[in-house]
Amino acid sequence: MNRARRVRSNILRSIKRIALGFSLLMLCFASVPGTAQGASRAAEPRIPVTAADFHFEPAGVAPQFGHLKIPNPQTPDGEPIDRDPACQLVFRSGPGVTSQTVNRAIQSMENTLTHAKIICLAGTFTGPIDVWGKYDPKLLTIEAAPGHQARLALGAVQPSAVNPNEYDGVAGAVSIVDSTDVQVRGLTITGYHYQGFAQTPAGIYVEVRGKGFGGTPSACFTHGAHACGNIYLIDNHIADIANTADEVSTVKRWCNSGNVDAFGIEAESYGKGPQEALQHVVIENNVIDHTRTGESETVAINGDVSDFLVFHNKIYDTDNIGIDTEGWYNGTSQANHGFVADNTIANVDTWNNTAYGVWSNQTHTCQPLQPNAGGIYDDGGAYIWINHNVVANTDQGISLDTENANRWTDHILVSHNVVWDSPGTRRGDPSFGPNPPGIPGRSTVAGHAYDAFYVDAFGSHARIYDVYAYDNSFNNSSRHFGGRRLRHSDVVDFGGLWKNVVLWDNTISGGGKTNPWVFALGIANHPITAVGTTINCTTYHNLSDVHHNFYLPTREFQTLLSWQTGNGYGWDAQSVINARPACAIAKP
Repeated sequence: MNRARRVRSNILRSIKRIALGFSLLMLCFASVPGTAQGASRAAEPRIPVTAADFHFEPAGVAPQFGHLKIPNPQTPDGEPIDRDPACQLVFRSGPGVTSQTVNRAIQSMENTLTHAKIICLAGTFTGPIDVWGKYDPKLLTIEAAPGHQARLALGAVQPSAVNPNEYDGVAGAVSIVDSTDVQVRGLTITGYHYQGFAQTPAGIYVEVRGKGFGGTPSACFTHGAHACGNIYLIDNHIADIANTADEVSTVKRWCNSGNVDAFGIEAESYGKGPQEALQHVVIENNVIDHTRTGESETVAINGDVSDFLVFHNKIYDTDNIGIDTEGWYNGTSQANHGFVADNTIANVDTWNNTAYGVWSNQTHTCQPLQPNAGGIYDDGGAYIWINHNVVANTDQGISLDTENANRWTDHILVSHNVVWDSPGTRRGDPSFGPNPPGIPGRSTVAGHAYDAFYVDAFGSHARIYDVYAYDNSFNNSSRHFGGRRLRHSDVVDFGGLWKNVVLWDNTISGGGKTNPWVFALGIANHPITAVGTTINCTTYHNLSDVHHNFYLPTREFQTLLSWQTGNGYGWDAQSVINARPACAIAKP
């Protein structure tokens, strides 16, 4: 395959600048002369999580188990990302050469490698590719042959595609189960589907089980001295992965069902401690589009996965969450120490996803509920850095949550992101709007958004704490929120149990002067404690003249001045409209 040399962002330079910026934070605050409104200088907030809490391998260094470092975005496996393969074994699809041919070759060599091995594919294969039980620490790469396309066009899921030791019954077009040191690059995976509960299709599926979780542990934990990990998913195109039950409105058992599932990419780990974490999962420079995932996600990092990288992917036209980092579903583990950066996510909407519908006894059909899919969603993770992403026309832009009762999300850094939602052309689908650069066509789900930045612990007695969101642009001009009824939208929204959140030096843009639906900032629940919580130095744009722009649980505010003097917390004391606050820190 002729792999295009991509133009890569200066992300590592950005990391260094941000870390330096944090080290100079006190100096920046100390040098502030005052505010644009003439008020006293903003009090210095205590920053609960910074770039210094995240550690990266240097360029050109492969990840090492136990180093507690995230793979380098430029050289995630230690080599340049766009190097051409030196194929050591080539399979060209045709008579006598099928996916099973490839799988037999993988099984014969995966644990007897004398050196890193590259298997190249060319042509179209109609069965899954499996790496099951690889514990050899030498890297096995499966990728497209130079100058050729390698396509997996699979059709309906077959029960034989599921590893018998796999815990959740997920069938991957490429499945990497109980394995370590595997790379998948440059494949096109398309058309993998199922309808109903019995099977869960996935474009690429990674799963390991630790020694302490129960059942049979993964081979990489029981052979050799190192853990499971070093999984690299790079330069792949995944499209049309679907559980088509989520588009059927006439079957009651599929309506509002958590058993309708599919994934574009999922990495899932069952472990009970750092020694059993799946370390170093890299999901980089992939395109994932036109998936129908029911109540599951387009890209998911779930459970005891540590030091992972989700970088420079394009995700669009999907009917549930774009990128999800999860915790507490697999025992007591949280996805942790992850860098979610430089991704573009667009057109994520549950409007026509009947797995999120409600059954009508009058019409005997599944009716849509309010759209609720996040572009980037954290659900119970810890130490997740969400940086420099573009999120457009999603139901929720960047959303921090904890769905499991009595659990928590903690230490989330949200920086330099751009989130925007077009007002769209109508309330239902299609509702047309622009796409961000790099996403083809135009959005057909614009106008459904109700939050650009959402902090809300959904689970009973769940909570969110230690969040720092700075230098983001949050924009929601949606006018068509809701499924069966209209209600207001928010640009930034806080709910549930939350504390120790710092919202500093962001731009928040509403729906405009005549928009009757959009709040710029909504506080649905007071913080658990005001100590450690700061909302300040905001630039507000496009506030409404016909609708309140700010609210607390029992009070709404029309103007910024009334909000500043009436919120009772001192929030937004130095914030301004259509200008940069004097208290804002210099961009690192």
